[in-house]
Amino acid sequence: MMQTSNPFELILDKLERLQTTVEIISINAALKKKQPAPPDPNRIIDLPEAAKILCKPVGTVRGYIHSRSLPAKLVGKSYLIKYSELMQWFETFQSNACTDANEADSATVKMLALHNRYKK
Repeated sequence: MMQTSNPFELILDKLERLQTTVEIISINAALKKKQPAPPDPNRIIDLPEAAKILCKPVGTVRGYIHSRSLPAKLVGKSYLIKYSELMQWFETFQSNACTDANEADSATVKMLALHNRYKK
């Protein structure tokens, strides 16, 4: 350690050592950070966890269970869903949504064509 009579130099020296220590700690933390293991496809999840995975409110997911045949089992007062079935349903739900959007676009085009045709 360097002895100086100027207190600002002493403060700067300590700041440099502190910065070096922080850099070493951050490098070590980055090296220790592992990729999370992929979720087990056979695990059973509850309704709030399914809502978190789908980024939807719990009520919306409950609606999907009732109206859109999201596979779930009612156990007591709560629903349990198999993770793999949730992902499979999500893939089919997305593909159906894309198909519905394309059909809606074609219907809109037809409607606008008729509107332009019969416009006064």
